[in-house]
Amino acid sequence: VSLAQAKNSLCDAPRSHPRAESMAPLLHFYRLADLHESVPLQRSATELGFNILSSEYCFNVEVSETLTAEESEKLQYLLRETFEPEKFSETSLLDAPDQLHVLEVGPRQQFTSAWSTNAVSIGASMGLEKITRIERSRRYRIQPGRAAADQHPAGEETYRKLSALVHDRMTECVYPQGIQSFESHAEPEKWTTVPVMEKGAKALEDLSKECGLGYDSQDIEYYVRVFRDELKRDPTTVECFDLAQGNSEHSRHWFFGGKVVIDGKEMPHTLFQLVKKPFKQNPANSVIAFKDNSSSLRGFKHTAFFPDQKDPSVPGSFKEVERDYDVTCTVETHNFPCGIAPFPGAETGAGGRMRDGASTGMGSLVVAGIAGYA
Repeated sequence: VSLAQAKNSLCDAPRSHPRAESMAPLLHFYRLADLHESVPLQRSATELGFNILSSEYCFNVEVSETLTAEESEKLQYLLRETFEPEKFSETSLLDAPDQLHVLEVGPRQQFTSAWSTNAVSIGASMGLEKITRIERSRRYRIQPGRAAADQHPAGEETYRKLSALVHDRMTECVYPQGIQSFESHAEPEKWTTVPVMEKGAKALEDLSKECGLGYDSQDIEYYVRVFRDELKRDPTTVECFDLAQGNSEHSRHWFFGGKVVIDGKEMPHTLFQLVKKPFKQNPANSVIAFKDNSSSLRGFKHTAFFPDQKDPSVPGSFKEVERDYDVTCTVETHNFPCGIAPFPGAETGAGGRMRDGASTGMGSLVVAGIAGYA
């Protein structure tokens, strides 16, 4: 199996597309990196029969129109390392004999990455408003090890294992020819109707199992009554997906807010009422509880610096102001499964905690945070 065949066999990057030829090509800039210096990575690659000789970042830039010389210089200033300009170039710095000896991985094109959003925002603040998207890919110069040369190390399975060492298949993919376009070329799945009028509850049961919608018997009974008996039509798959999300436990809290029946006897309180009971009996120093984005505890008076001008969008002086500072308290448990995608999981947890605190009341300031793991 040739290296080219092995690379193309696992490619799930966008393929050629008629529209891509008519689109303006992306700009590419390269910066040397030390990604290949990871000892565990080198050890694992060697076990597969490969050497990773060097690495670099590739900045793939989409612009709405041609940049001027001044704008191009600003963009390059933004992308290159301030103290190491010699490690930045408009051409690859890997010194690879051909593309076959380069393993390039980067974000999937279906969604703009958070990194791109931040980069475009920073560029806009520098006057680079023609830039619409920047995605950063990682490139590795690879070479089959001498000892494994006779064992066809570039076989499909071996190359797949090598690529798995340097990218997350959930959010990234391999680009055998580099990122040439941000067009995903993916055809959206077509919506269909669910035959509730014909099959009744069985149609929703099958859809729930097939798509993991999590409908229970009460959900199905209610939706059948609404669509078959009241609306007298079949629901669409889009409606069923929307109902599954909107009426989930996360959104509606059916379990914690529902009636509690033990041994046929209905209890006087729901689980939520039991949780809130201590607060209602003794609110003590609680300012906000069980509402808004965070809870808040009574804090203290504090002298802090605040802008001393009416228009906060322009520079100005600061002055000392005495304010009441209450402390917000929030718990973020809505992480993406970290065993599947650990870095997006951490981003979700950290971002959610900051959002909840900052969105409480009329707005708050993120001064410090405490993280706990169980």
